[in-house]
Amino acid sequence: MKKELTGYPSIDKPQNNGYSFSARHPVIPNMSVYNSIQLINTFYKKKDAIDCIDLNASYEQLINDSVIISKALKELGVKKGEIVSVCMPNYYQAVATFLACNRIGAVVTFLNANASKDEICDYLNTFESSVFINFDKTDLENEEIKNNSCVRYIITLDKSKVNNLLMDKDYHITHNDSFIDFSSLESISKYQKKGLPNNNSKDNCLILFTSGTTGKPKSVVLTNENVLAAGTYLKNSSHVKSLNGDKTLVCVPFSYPYGFVTSTIMTLLSSKTAILAPDISKDTISYYLKKNPNIIFGSPALLELIMRNIEDSQDLSSITTFISGGDFLTPNHSKRGKEFLESHGARNVEMGNGSGNAETVSCGTNPTGIEIRPETAGKVLVGTDAIIVDPETMEEKKYNEVGLLCVSGKHVFKEYFKNQKATSEVKFERGGKIFFKTGTLGSIDEDGYFTLTGRESRFYIMSSLNKVYCDRIQNLISYMDNVSDCAVVKVPDEEMLYKNKAYIVLKDGVEPSMEVMDSIKEQFLKPVLTANNTKEQLKSYEIPSYIEFISELPRKAGTDKIDYSFLEQDALEKLEAKQKVLKI
Repeated sequence: MKKELTGYPSIDKPQNNGYSFSARHPVIPNMSVYNSIQLINTFYKKKDAIDCIDLNASYEQLINDSVIISKALKELGVKKGEIVSVCMPNYYQAVATFLACNRIGAVVTFLNANASKDEICDYLNTFESSVFINFDKTDLENEEIKNNSCVRYIITLDKSKVNNLLMDKDYHITHNDSFIDFSSLESISKYQKKGLPNNNSKDNCLILFTSGTTGKPKSVVLTNENVLAAGTYLKNSSHVKSLNGDKTLVCVPFSYPYGFVTSTIMTLLSSKTAILAPDISKDTISYYLKKNPNIIFGSPALLELIMRNIEDSQDLSSITTFISGGDFLTPNHSKRGKEFLESHGARNVEMGNGSGNAETVSCGTNPTGIEIRPETAGKVLVGTDAIIVDPETMEEKKYNEVGLLCVSGKHVFKEYFKNQKATSEVKFERGGKIFFKTGTLGSIDEDGYFTLTGRESRFYIMSSLNKVYCDRIQNLISYMDNVSDCAVVKVPDEEMLYKNKAYIVLKDGVEPSMEVMDSIKEQFLKPVLTANNTKEQLKSYEIPSYIEFISELPRKAGTDKIDYSFLEQDALEKLEAKQKVLKI
Protein backbone atom coordinates (compact mmCIF):
# COMPACT_ATOMS: atom_id res chain seq x y z
CA MET A 1 0.00 0.00 0.00
CA LYS A 2 1.33 3.42 -0.94
CA LYS A 3 2.00 5.61 2.06
CA GLU A 4 -0.29 8.61 2.34
CA LEU A 5 1.63 11.85 1.90
CA THR A 6 1.64 14.53 4.57
CA GLY A 7 2.47 17.29 2.11
CA TYR A 8 5.97 17.83 3.49
CA PRO A 9 9.00 16.18 1.82
CA SER A 10 10.99 16.26 5.06
CA ILE A 11 8.42 13.95 6.68
CA ASP A 12 7.48 11.73 3.74
CA LYS A 13 11.05 11.39 2.37
CA PRO A 14 9.82 10.52 -1.14
CA GLN A 15 13.42 9.96 -2.29
CA ASN A 16 13.44 6.74 -0.23
CA ASN A 17 10.41 5.14 -1.90
CA GLY A 18 11.24 1.80 -3.47
CA TYR A 19 14.58 1.41 -1.70
CA SER A 20 15.61 -1.24 0.84
CA PHE A 21 16.00 -0.63 4.56
CA SER A 22 19.80 -0.82 4.24
CA ALA A 23 19.77 1.83 1.50
CA ARG A 24 17.51 4.10 3.54
CA HIS A 25 19.69 3.63 6.63
CA PRO A 26 23.22 2.98 5.32
CA VAL A 27 26.13 2.11 7.58
CA ILE A 28 29.19 4.23 6.86
CA PRO A 29 32.38 2.22 7.54
CA ASN A 30 34.73 3.48 10.24
CA MET A 31 37.84 3.63 8.10
CA SER A 32 39.88 5.95 5.91
CA VAL A 33 39.28 6.59 2.22
CA TYR A 34 42.62 4.93 1.44
CA ASN A 35 41.67 1.74 3.28
CA SER A 36 38.24 1.71 1.61
CA ILE A 37 39.70 1.97 -1.90
CA GLN A 38 42.33 -0.66 -1.08
CA LEU A 39 39.71 -3.05 0.34
CA ILE A 40 37.08 -2.56 -2.37
CA ASN A 41 39.62 -3.16 -5.13
CA THR A 42 41.22 -6.28 -3.66
CA PHE A 43 39.91 -8.24 -6.64
CA TYR A 44 40.66 -5.52 -9.19
CA LYS A 45 44.39 -5.00 -8.61
CA LYS A 46 45.32 -5.38 -12.27
CA LYS A 47 42.49 -3.18 -13.55
CA ASP A 48 43.37 0.37 -14.64
CA ALA A 49 42.59 2.87 -11.91
CA ILE A 50 43.99 5.97 -13.62
CA ASP A 51 44.40 6.87 -17.29
CA CYS A 52 46.34 10.14 -17.41
CA ILE A 53 47.54 11.31 -20.84
CA ASP A 54 49.88 8.42 -21.83
CA LEU A 55 50.09 6.79 -18.39
CA ASN A 56 47.90 3.88 -17.34
CA ALA A 57 48.22 2.87 -13.68
CA SER A 58 46.52 -0.17 -12.20
CA TYR A 59 44.97 -0.19 -8.74
CA GLU A 60 47.97 -2.17 -7.54
CA GLN A 61 50.40 0.41 -8.93
CA LEU A 62 48.37 3.28 -7.48
CA ILE A 63 48.35 1.71 -4.01
CA ASN A 64 52.07 0.86 -4.19
CA ASP A 65 52.99 4.40 -5.18
CA SER A 66 50.76 5.75 -2.42
CA VAL A 67 52.63 3.65 0.13
CA ILE A 68 55.99 4.92 -1.15
CA ILE A 69 54.89 8.56 -1.02
CA SER A 70 53.36 8.13 2.43
CA LYS A 71 56.61 6.72 3.82
CA ALA A 72 58.59 9.57 2.28
CA LEU A 73 56.24 12.16 3.77
CA LYS A 74 56.56 10.55 7.19
CA GLU A 75 60.32 10.66 6.85
CA LEU A 76 60.00 14.38 6.07
CA GLY A 77 58.14 14.83 9.34
CA VAL A 78 54.50 14.96 8.20
CA LYS A 79 52.27 13.97 11.11
CA LYS A 80 48.64 12.94 11.46
CA GLY A 81 46.34 15.94 11.06
CA GLU A 82 48.96 18.08 9.31
CA ILE A 83 47.91 19.75 6.06
CA VAL A 84 49.90 19.06 2.90
CA SER A 85 49.25 21.62 0.14
CA VAL A 86 49.27 20.37 -3.46
CA CYS A 87 49.24 22.66 -6.49
CA MET A 88 49.04 20.84 -9.81
CA PRO A 89 46.52 19.99 -12.56
CA ASN A 90 44.61 16.69 -12.60
CA TYR A 91 47.67 14.42 -12.69
CA TYR A 92 48.14 10.86 -11.52
CA GLN A 93 50.64 12.02 -8.92
CA ALA A 94 47.99 14.23 -7.28
CA VAL A 95 45.71 11.22 -6.72
CA ALA A 96 48.59 9.11 -5.38
CA THR A 97 49.60 11.96 -3.05
CA PHE A 98 46.10 12.23 -1.58
CA LEU A 99 45.94 8.49 -0.89
CA ALA A 100 49.45 8.64 0.62
CA CYS A 101 48.48 11.44 2.98
CA ASN A 102 45.21 9.72 3.85
CA ARG A 103 47.13 6.54 4.68
CA ILE A 104 49.14 8.34 7.38
CA GLY A 105 46.27 10.53 8.60
CA ALA A 106 47.48 13.75 6.97
CA VAL A 107 45.10 16.19 5.27
CA VAL A 108 45.40 17.33 1.63
CA THR A 109 44.32 20.61 0.15
CA PHE A 110 44.39 21.10 -3.61
CA LEU A 111 45.22 24.68 -4.57
CA ASN A 112 44.29 26.03 -7.98
CA ALA A 113 47.02 25.02 -10.43
CA ASN A 114 47.12 28.59 -11.75
CA ALA A 115 47.40 30.25 -8.34
CA SER A 116 49.90 33.09 -8.03
CA LYS A 117 52.90 32.93 -5.69
CA ASP A 118 51.21 35.37 -3.29
CA GLU A 119 48.05 33.28 -3.17
CA ILE A 120 50.06 30.10 -2.63
CA CYS A 121 52.02 31.66 0.23
CA ASP A 122 48.81 32.93 1.80
CA TYR A 123 47.32 29.42 1.84
CA LEU A 124 50.55 27.79 3.00
CA ASN A 125 50.64 30.12 5.98
CA THR A 126 46.92 29.79 6.67
CA PHE A 127 47.12 26.00 6.67
CA GLU A 128 50.57 25.97 8.33
CA SER A 129 51.74 23.46 5.73
CA SER A 130 55.25 22.11 6.22
CA VAL A 131 55.21 20.41 2.81
CA PHE A 132 54.21 22.02 -0.50
CA ILE A 133 53.98 19.89 -3.66
CA ASN A 134 53.81 21.51 -7.11
CA PHE A 135 54.47 20.57 -10.73
CA ASP A 136 56.08 23.50 -12.49
CA LYS A 137 57.75 25.99 -10.17
CA THR A 138 61.28 27.13 -11.02
CA ASP A 139 64.09 27.18 -8.45
CA LEU A 140 63.65 30.93 -8.09
CA GLU A 141 59.89 30.65 -7.57
CA ASN A 142 60.35 27.87 -5.03
CA GLU A 143 62.91 30.00 -3.19
CA GLU A 144 60.49 32.93 -3.05
CA ILE A 145 57.66 30.72 -1.82
CA LYS A 146 59.83 29.19 0.91
CA ASN A 147 61.08 32.60 2.04
CA ASN A 148 57.53 33.94 2.35
CA SER A 149 55.82 30.98 3.99
CA CYS A 150 56.18 28.53 6.84
CA VAL A 151 56.85 25.60 4.49
CA ARG A 152 59.89 23.39 5.28
CA TYR A 153 60.01 21.19 2.17
CA ILE A 154 58.99 21.95 -1.40
CA ILE A 155 58.53 18.95 -3.70
CA THR A 156 58.37 19.71 -7.42
CA LEU A 157 57.17 17.34 -10.11
CA ASP A 158 59.26 17.79 -13.22
CA LYS A 159 56.92 18.45 -16.17
CA SER A 160 58.71 15.81 -18.19
CA LYS A 161 57.91 13.19 -15.54
CA VAL A 162 54.20 13.82 -14.95
CA ASN A 163 53.34 10.51 -16.57
CA ASN A 164 55.90 8.37 -14.74
CA LEU A 165 55.26 5.87 -12.00
CA LEU A 166 57.71 6.12 -9.13
CA MET A 167 60.91 4.30 -10.05
CA ASP A 168 63.24 2.39 -7.77
CA LYS A 169 66.31 4.58 -8.12
CA ASP A 170 68.78 6.06 -5.68
CA TYR A 171 68.95 9.84 -6.04
CA HIS A 172 71.34 10.32 -3.11
CA ILE A 173 69.14 13.00 -1.62
CA THR A 174 69.78 14.24 1.89
CA HIS A 175 66.91 14.92 4.27
CA ASN A 176 68.20 18.44 4.89
CA ASP A 177 67.48 19.55 1.32
CA SER A 178 64.53 21.94 1.26
CA PHE A 179 63.82 21.42 -2.44
CA ILE A 180 63.07 17.87 -3.54
CA ASP A 181 62.38 16.25 -6.90
CA PHE A 182 59.13 14.25 -6.76
CA SER A 183 60.96 11.23 -8.16
CA SER A 184 63.29 11.31 -5.14
CA LEU A 185 60.46 10.26 -2.83
CA GLU A 186 61.29 6.66 -3.70
CA SER A 187 64.74 6.84 -2.12
CA ILE A 188 63.54 8.93 0.85
CA SER A 189 60.85 6.34 1.65
CA LYS A 190 63.47 3.66 2.28
CA TYR A 191 64.55 5.38 5.51
CA GLN A 192 61.06 5.18 7.04
CA LYS A 193 60.42 2.24 9.37
CA LYS A 194 57.75 3.61 11.72
CA GLY A 195 54.23 2.20 11.92
CA LEU A 196 50.97 3.83 10.86
CA PRO A 197 48.69 5.90 13.10
CA ASN A 198 45.22 4.70 14.01
CA ASN A 199 42.97 6.27 11.37
CA ASN A 200 39.18 6.38 11.47
CA SER A 201 36.23 7.89 9.66
CA LYS A 202 36.09 11.00 11.87
CA ASP A 203 39.60 12.12 10.87
CA ASN A 204 39.94 15.11 8.54
CA CYS A 205 41.07 14.10 5.06
CA LEU A 206 40.51 17.01 2.65
CA ILE A 207 40.25 20.77 2.51
CA LEU A 208 38.58 21.90 -0.69
CA PHE A 209 36.98 25.14 -1.72
CA THR A 210 33.60 26.66 -2.46
CA SER A 211 33.13 28.25 -5.87
CA GLY A 212 33.40 31.75 -4.44
CA THR A 213 30.30 33.02 -6.25
CA THR A 214 29.48 35.32 -3.33
CA GLY A 215 32.99 36.30 -2.28
CA LYS A 216 36.34 34.70 -1.45
CA PRO A 217 36.19 30.89 -1.60
CA LYS A 218 35.74 29.26 1.80
CA SER A 219 38.00 26.43 2.89
CA VAL A 220 35.78 23.40 3.49
CA VAL A 221 37.06 20.70 5.87
CA LEU A 222 35.90 17.20 4.92
CA THR A 223 36.37 14.03 6.95
CA ASN A 224 36.79 10.44 5.78
CA GLU A 225 33.19 9.88 6.85
CA ASN A 226 31.96 12.80 4.71
CA VAL A 227 33.60 11.34 1.60
CA LEU A 228 32.57 7.72 2.22
CA ALA A 229 29.02 8.77 3.10
CA ALA A 230 28.72 10.73 -0.15
CA GLY A 231 29.91 7.70 -2.09
CA THR A 232 27.49 5.41 -0.26
CA TYR A 233 24.51 7.71 -0.81
CA LEU A 234 25.32 8.11 -4.52
CA LYS A 235 25.79 4.40 -5.07
CA ASN A 236 22.56 3.51 -3.29
CA SER A 237 20.60 6.27 -5.03
CA SER A 238 21.68 5.20 -8.51
CA HIS A 239 19.73 1.91 -8.31
CA VAL A 240 22.72 0.11 -9.84
CA LYS A 241 25.66 -1.81 -8.42
CA SER A 242 28.03 0.98 -9.39
CA LEU A 243 28.08 3.93 -11.77
CA ASN A 244 27.25 2.87 -15.32
CA GLY A 245 30.32 2.36 -17.46
CA ASP A 246 33.92 1.33 -16.92
CA LYS A 247 35.56 4.71 -17.52
CA THR A 248 34.80 8.25 -16.40
CA LEU A 249 36.22 11.45 -17.84
CA VAL A 250 37.41 13.94 -15.19
CA CYS A 251 37.80 17.51 -16.45
CA VAL A 252 37.02 19.70 -13.42
CA PRO A 253 40.13 20.85 -11.44
CA PHE A 254 40.92 18.96 -8.26
CA SER A 255 40.60 22.12 -6.14
CA TYR A 256 36.83 21.68 -6.47
CA PRO A 257 34.95 18.72 -4.96
CA TYR A 258 33.16 17.96 -8.22
CA GLY A 259 36.56 17.35 -9.83
CA PHE A 260 38.37 15.39 -7.16
CA VAL A 261 35.79 13.73 -4.92
CA THR A 262 32.67 13.31 -7.06
CA SER A 263 34.47 12.48 -10.30
CA THR A 264 37.72 10.81 -9.21
CA ILE A 265 37.35 9.30 -5.73
CA MET A 266 33.82 8.05 -6.44
CA THR A 267 35.17 6.41 -9.60
CA LEU A 268 37.87 4.61 -7.61
CA LEU A 269 35.35 3.55 -4.97
CA SER A 270 33.32 2.05 -7.83
CA SER A 271 36.31 0.07 -9.18
CA LYS A 272 36.23 2.00 -12.44
CA THR A 273 38.90 3.85 -14.42
CA ALA A 274 39.28 7.61 -14.05
CA ILE A 275 40.45 9.32 -17.24
CA LEU A 276 42.18 12.47 -16.00
CA ALA A 277 42.17 15.51 -18.30
CA PRO A 278 44.64 18.03 -16.86
CA ASP A 279 44.73 20.19 -19.99
CA ILE A 280 41.20 20.16 -21.42
CA SER A 281 40.76 22.56 -24.32
CA LYS A 282 39.47 22.75 -27.90
CA ASP A 283 42.78 21.24 -29.01
CA THR A 284 42.68 18.27 -26.60
CA ILE A 285 39.00 17.38 -26.19
CA SER A 286 39.03 15.03 -29.19
CA TYR A 287 42.07 13.21 -27.76
CA TYR A 288 40.39 12.55 -24.42
CA LEU A 289 37.15 11.39 -26.01
CA LYS A 290 39.15 8.89 -28.06
CA LYS A 291 39.97 7.18 -24.74
CA ASN A 292 36.33 5.99 -24.88
CA PRO A 293 34.85 7.30 -21.63
CA ASN A 294 31.44 5.96 -20.65
CA ILE A 295 30.54 8.67 -18.15
CA ILE A 296 31.49 12.32 -18.57
CA PHE A 297 31.53 14.49 -15.45
CA GLY A 298 31.12 17.83 -17.13
CA SER A 299 29.20 21.08 -17.38
CA PRO A 300 27.32 23.12 -19.98
CA ALA A 301 30.62 24.71 -20.99
CA LEU A 302 32.23 21.31 -21.57
CA LEU A 303 29.26 20.13 -23.61
CA GLU A 304 29.58 23.24 -25.76
CA LEU A 305 33.32 22.59 -26.14
CA ILE A 306 32.55 19.09 -27.39
CA MET A 307 29.86 20.19 -29.85
CA ARG A 308 32.05 22.90 -31.36
CA ASN A 309 35.28 20.93 -31.74
CA ILE A 310 34.47 17.29 -32.50
CA GLU A 311 34.61 16.35 -36.17
CA ASP A 312 31.60 14.74 -37.81
CA SER A 313 33.48 11.48 -38.31
CA GLN A 314 34.55 10.95 -34.66
CA ASP A 315 32.91 7.99 -32.95
CA LEU A 316 31.44 8.80 -29.51
CA SER A 317 29.50 5.56 -29.10
CA SER A 318 31.21 4.73 -25.78
CA ILE A 319 29.40 7.59 -24.00
CA THR A 320 26.39 6.46 -21.98
CA THR A 321 25.98 9.33 -19.52
CA PHE A 322 26.73 13.05 -19.41
CA ILE A 323 26.38 14.52 -15.91
CA SER A 324 26.43 18.27 -15.49
CA GLY A 325 27.59 19.78 -12.22
CA GLY A 326 28.64 23.27 -11.19
CA ASP A 327 26.24 24.89 -13.63
CA PHE A 328 22.73 23.79 -14.61
CA LEU A 329 22.33 22.23 -18.03
CA THR A 330 19.06 23.66 -19.34
CA PRO A 331 16.62 21.25 -21.02
CA ASN A 332 17.17 23.03 -24.33
CA HIS A 333 20.96 22.71 -24.05
CA SER A 334 20.55 19.11 -22.91
CA LYS A 335 18.38 18.31 -25.93
CA ARG A 336 20.93 19.79 -28.34
CA GLY A 337 23.73 17.90 -26.62
CA LYS A 338 21.86 14.60 -26.70
CA GLU A 339 21.13 15.00 -30.42
CA PHE A 340 24.79 15.80 -31.09
CA LEU A 341 26.13 12.82 -29.12
CA GLU A 342 23.59 10.45 -30.68
CA SER A 343 24.57 11.67 -34.14
CA HIS A 344 28.11 10.50 -33.27
CA GLY A 345 26.99 7.02 -32.25
CA ALA A 346 26.14 7.52 -28.54
CA ARG A 347 22.79 5.75 -28.67
CA ASN A 348 20.33 6.43 -25.85
CA VAL A 349 22.82 8.63 -24.01
CA GLU A 350 21.44 10.03 -20.75
CA MET A 351 21.87 13.74 -20.02
CA GLY A 352 21.35 14.64 -16.37
CA ASN A 353 21.88 17.43 -13.88
CA GLY A 354 23.15 16.84 -10.39
CA SER A 355 23.46 19.42 -7.65
CA GLY A 356 25.67 19.82 -4.65
CA ASN A 357 28.04 22.02 -2.72
CA ALA A 358 31.58 21.71 -1.50
CA GLU A 359 29.97 21.42 1.93
CA THR A 360 28.12 18.23 0.89
CA VAL A 361 31.08 16.74 -1.00
CA SER A 362 29.38 18.09 -4.13
CA CYS A 363 26.57 15.54 -3.67
CA GLY A 364 23.07 16.84 -2.98
CA THR A 365 20.90 15.26 -5.64
CA ASN A 366 21.50 12.28 -7.92
CA PRO A 367 20.95 12.19 -11.71
CA THR A 368 22.10 8.61 -12.50
CA GLY A 369 20.28 5.30 -12.48
CA ILE A 370 16.87 6.96 -12.31
CA GLU A 371 14.35 8.37 -14.76
CA ILE A 372 15.89 11.52 -16.22
CA ARG A 373 13.78 14.65 -15.90
CA PRO A 374 15.85 17.38 -17.59
CA GLU A 375 13.99 20.24 -15.96
CA THR A 376 15.19 18.99 -12.55
CA ALA A 377 18.55 18.44 -10.83
CA GLY A 378 17.75 14.80 -10.12
CA LYS A 379 16.45 13.23 -6.93
CA VAL A 380 17.41 13.92 -3.34
CA LEU A 381 19.96 11.32 -2.20
CA VAL A 382 18.56 8.18 -0.62
CA GLY A 383 19.50 7.94 3.05
CA THR A 384 19.71 11.70 3.54
CA ASP A 385 17.16 14.19 4.84
CA ALA A 386 16.03 17.26 2.94
CA ILE A 387 13.80 20.18 3.87
CA ILE A 388 12.66 23.25 1.91
CA VAL A 389 12.31 26.38 4.04
CA ASP A 390 11.57 30.04 3.60
CA PRO A 391 15.07 31.58 3.67
CA GLU A 392 13.87 34.51 5.78
CA THR A 393 11.48 32.91 8.28
CA MET A 394 12.83 29.31 8.12
CA GLU A 395 9.21 28.14 7.90
CA GLU A 396 8.96 24.77 6.17
CA LYS A 397 7.56 24.62 2.62
CA LYS A 398 5.33 21.91 1.14
CA TYR A 399 5.73 19.94 -2.06
CA ASN A 400 6.42 22.06 -5.16
CA GLU A 401 6.77 25.25 -3.09
CA VAL A 402 9.99 27.17 -3.72
CA GLY A 403 12.35 27.81 -0.87
CA LEU A 404 15.87 27.18 0.40
CA LEU A 405 17.10 23.59 0.15
CA CYS A 406 18.63 22.32 3.39
CA VAL A 407 20.09 18.82 3.75
CA SER A 408 21.20 16.54 6.54
CA GLY A 409 23.44 13.49 6.40
CA LYS A 410 26.89 12.24 7.20
CA HIS A 411 28.17 13.83 4.00
CA VAL A 412 27.66 17.34 5.44
CA PHE A 413 31.06 18.96 6.00
CA LYS A 414 32.71 19.28 9.38
CA GLU A 415 33.51 23.02 9.34
CA TYR A 416 34.99 25.95 7.48
CA PHE A 417 38.69 26.00 8.33
CA LYS A 418 39.24 28.13 11.45
CA ASN A 419 35.96 29.95 10.88
CA GLN A 420 33.42 28.79 13.43
CA LYS A 421 31.24 31.87 12.89
CA ALA A 422 30.74 31.12 9.20
CA THR A 423 30.15 27.44 10.02
CA SER A 424 27.43 28.19 12.56
CA GLU A 425 25.69 30.54 10.11
CA VAL A 426 25.00 27.72 7.62
CA LYS A 427 24.12 24.92 10.05
CA PHE A 428 21.03 24.54 12.20
CA GLU A 429 19.34 21.83 14.27
CA ARG A 430 15.84 20.55 13.60
CA GLY A 431 14.25 17.36 14.89
CA GLY A 432 17.51 16.25 16.46
CA LYS A 433 19.41 16.47 13.16
CA ILE A 434 21.93 18.99 11.89
CA PHE A 435 20.97 20.57 8.56
CA PHE A 436 23.11 22.55 6.15
CA LYS A 437 21.72 25.57 4.28
CA THR A 438 22.83 24.85 0.74
CA GLY A 439 22.19 28.35 -0.59
CA THR A 440 20.24 26.73 -3.44
CA LEU A 441 16.63 27.67 -4.07
CA GLY A 442 14.07 25.29 -5.51
CA SER A 443 11.31 22.81 -4.75
CA ILE A 444 10.87 19.07 -4.15
CA ASP A 445 8.03 17.14 -5.75
CA GLU A 446 6.14 14.03 -4.60
CA ASP A 447 8.71 11.75 -6.29
CA GLY A 448 11.69 13.35 -4.55
CA TYR A 449 12.95 15.28 -7.59
CA PHE A 450 14.50 18.67 -6.92
CA THR A 451 13.74 21.52 -9.31
CA LEU A 452 16.44 24.15 -9.00
CA THR A 453 15.25 27.75 -9.17
CA GLY A 454 18.55 29.47 -8.49
CA ARG A 455 21.04 30.53 -5.89
CA GLU A 456 19.91 32.30 -2.74
CA SER A 457 22.24 35.16 -3.64
CA ARG A 458 20.88 35.35 -7.19
CA PHE A 459 17.64 37.21 -6.58
CA TYR A 460 16.65 40.79 -5.91
CA ILE A 461 13.61 42.59 -4.53
CA MET A 462 12.18 45.55 -6.42
CA SER A 463 10.59 48.62 -4.89
CA SER A 464 7.25 46.99 -5.75
CA LEU A 465 8.34 44.19 -3.33
CA ASN A 466 8.34 41.68 -6.17
CA LYS A 467 11.10 39.11 -5.72
CA VAL A 468 12.95 38.34 -8.97
CA TYR A 469 15.02 35.18 -9.46
CA CYS A 470 17.69 35.70 -12.12
CA ASP A 471 18.17 31.97 -12.75
CA ARG A 472 14.48 31.47 -13.55
CA ILE A 473 14.62 34.24 -16.15
CA GLN A 474 17.72 32.93 -17.89
CA ASN A 475 16.36 29.38 -17.93
CA LEU A 476 13.17 30.54 -19.68
CA ILE A 477 15.13 32.66 -22.15
CA SER A 478 17.26 29.60 -23.00
CA TYR A 479 14.14 27.95 -24.51
CA MET A 480 13.55 30.82 -26.93
CA ASP A 481 14.29 30.74 -30.66
CA ASN A 482 17.84 31.67 -31.70
CA VAL A 483 19.15 31.50 -28.09
CA SER A 484 22.01 29.13 -27.28
CA ASP A 485 22.83 30.32 -23.76
CA CYS A 486 21.98 33.14 -21.41
CA ALA A 487 23.02 34.81 -18.15
CA VAL A 488 20.91 37.36 -16.28
CA VAL A 489 22.19 39.82 -13.68
CA LYS A 490 20.63 42.67 -11.73
CA VAL A 491 21.42 46.34 -12.36
CA PRO A 492 20.50 49.30 -10.12
CA ASP A 493 17.54 51.49 -11.02
CA GLU A 494 16.48 54.74 -9.34
CA GLU A 495 12.76 54.05 -9.56
CA MET A 496 12.54 50.26 -9.15
CA LEU A 497 15.74 49.79 -7.08
CA TYR A 498 16.77 47.03 -9.49
CA LYS A 499 16.11 45.84 -13.01
CA ASN A 500 17.95 43.14 -14.93
CA LYS A 501 20.15 42.68 -17.95
CA ALA A 502 20.33 39.58 -20.15
CA TYR A 503 23.62 38.54 -21.76
CA ILE A 504 22.62 36.24 -24.64
CA VAL A 505 24.74 33.84 -26.70
CA LEU A 506 23.08 33.18 -30.04
CA LYS A 507 22.95 29.79 -31.73
CA ASP A 508 25.58 28.94 -34.32
CA GLY A 509 24.79 30.60 -37.63
CA VAL A 510 22.63 33.34 -36.11
CA GLU A 511 24.24 36.75 -36.45
CA PRO A 512 23.45 39.60 -34.03
CA SER A 513 21.04 42.10 -35.56
CA MET A 514 18.17 44.38 -34.63
CA GLU A 515 15.84 41.89 -36.27
CA VAL A 516 17.02 39.09 -34.00
CA MET A 517 16.88 41.44 -31.01
CA ASP A 518 13.26 42.37 -31.79
CA SER A 519 12.35 38.70 -32.26
CA ILE A 520 13.68 37.81 -28.80
CA LYS A 521 11.92 40.79 -27.23
CA GLU A 522 8.64 39.60 -28.77
CA GLN A 523 9.19 36.16 -27.22
CA PHE A 524 9.56 37.80 -23.80
CA LEU A 525 5.83 38.59 -24.02
CA LYS A 526 4.71 35.07 -24.95
CA PRO A 527 4.50 31.72 -23.11
CA VAL A 528 7.49 29.41 -23.54
CA LEU A 529 7.15 25.63 -23.86
CA THR A 530 9.51 24.02 -21.31
CA ALA A 531 11.03 20.55 -21.21
CA ASN A 532 8.14 19.02 -19.23
CA ASN A 533 5.66 20.30 -21.86
CA THR A 534 4.28 23.04 -19.63
CA LYS A 535 4.04 26.64 -20.68
CA GLU A 536 5.66 29.36 -18.59
CA GLN A 537 5.90 33.06 -19.23
CA LEU A 538 8.07 35.86 -17.93
CA LYS A 539 6.20 38.16 -15.60
CA SER A 540 6.17 41.80 -16.62
CA TYR A 541 8.69 42.74 -13.92
CA GLU A 542 10.99 39.85 -14.94
CA ILE A 543 11.43 40.99 -18.54
CA PRO A 544 15.02 42.19 -19.08
CA SER A 545 15.38 45.95 -19.40
CA TYR A 546 18.72 45.56 -21.18
CA ILE A 547 19.99 42.94 -23.64
CA GLU A 548 23.50 42.37 -24.94
CA PHE A 549 24.65 39.71 -27.40
CA ILE A 550 28.00 38.15 -26.54
CA SER A 551 30.00 35.34 -28.16
CA GLU A 552 30.36 33.30 -24.97
CA LEU A 553 29.61 33.57 -21.27
CA PRO A 554 32.58 34.38 -19.01
CA ARG A 555 33.64 31.66 -16.57
CA LYS A 556 35.29 31.92 -13.17
CA ALA A 557 38.99 31.03 -13.32
CA GLY A 558 39.61 27.33 -12.87
CA THR A 559 35.91 26.40 -13.09
CA ASP A 560 33.07 26.11 -15.57
CA LYS A 561 30.82 28.33 -13.46
CA ILE A 562 29.49 31.51 -15.02
CA ASP A 563 31.21 34.58 -13.58
CA TYR A 564 28.14 36.53 -12.53
CA SER A 565 30.20 39.00 -10.51
CA PHE A 566 32.07 40.02 -13.66
CA LEU A 567 28.81 40.40 -15.60
CA GLU A 568 27.22 42.49 -12.83
CA GLN A 569 30.22 44.82 -12.83
CA ASP A 570 30.22 44.97 -16.62
CA ALA A 571 26.51 45.80 -16.70
CA LEU A 572 26.94 48.50 -14.05
CA GLU A 573 29.87 50.15 -15.82
CA LYS A 574 28.07 50.21 -19.18
CA LEU A 575 24.92 51.59 -17.60
CA GLU A 576 26.86 54.35 -15.81
CA ALA A 577 28.70 55.22 -19.03
CA LYS A 578 25.40 55.46 -20.90
CA GLN A 579 23.86 57.65 -18.21
CA LYS A 580 26.91 59.90 -18.25
CA VAL A 581 26.57 60.40 -22.00
CA LEU A 582 22.88 61.22 -21.64
CA LYS A 583 23.63 63.86 -19.00
CA ILE A 584 26.17 65.51 -21.28
